[in-house]
Amino acid sequence: MSGVNLKNVAVVLHQPQLSENIGTAARAAGNMGLGRLIVVEPRQMEEDIIMAAATRVGQRLAQDLAVYDNLAEALSDFNYVVGTTARTGPKRGPFSSPRALARKLIELSQDNRIAIVFGPERTGLTSAELRLCQAVVSIPTASPATSSLNLAQAVLIMGYELLMAQSDEIPTPRINLAPAHEVQAMYDHLKKALLELRFLPEENPDYWLMSFGRIFNRAGLTHEDCNLVRGLARQILYVTQHGSWPKKEKAK
Repeated sequence: MSGVNLKNVAVVLHQPQLSENIGTAARAAGNMGLGRLIVVEPRQMEEDIIMAAATRVGQRLAQDLAVYDNLAEALSDFNYVVGTTARTGPKRGPFSSPRALARKLIELSQDNRIAIVFGPERTGLTSAELRLCQAVVSIPTASPATSSLNLAQAVLIMGYELLMAQSDEIPTPRINLAPAHEVQAMYDHLKKALLELRFLPEENPDYWLMSFGRIFNRAGLTHEDCNLVRGLARQILYVTQHGSWPKKEKAK
């Protein structure tokens, strides 16, 4: 029987508003045994308040936390990125429950770096920010009127489900996923090719590219998968720019 490799799971707080919320999130992550804490574009970073709110159990995470100025940069080296949201509008999913996600991460977390991203307390993650994620989780509540959780509550619930996830099934082959920066570069390359084909509209192409993202995210992209898609994009760009296929070299 095996479970999620919690040391490979990082909590990423995007634009947290209060130092106290960073500390309580660190405490929640520490309670559940999660491996890292990352903060992106914080509004406040008062160390004494953070450490007091973290208490002893979360102080190691708080002391070692990394701070970034850009979400894409913070996520660039992760192999699998999960966004959390209370807003389940069109084109923001497909959505998974924390429990279903935890079951999926049993295998993925063994050899891959996982990031769980939490948005600003008031607004949550935008649709553009969710496009950086391979999966989206919505924590169920009793009704839409009670869907808003505070930051530490959300971290605790996600961490609890990861902690409790266990598997007694026959192990499946492990997958080494491509890091986020490699996947994003692939999407940029594919977008350029599809724009040249006029398959994507010039107005807001990222919105329509999300349909490809949903397909790829279900499978999980490896380094080889990214190279394959980029090879296709290169061929499309060559034809659209030169009007013909590149000539094949004759065998000698």
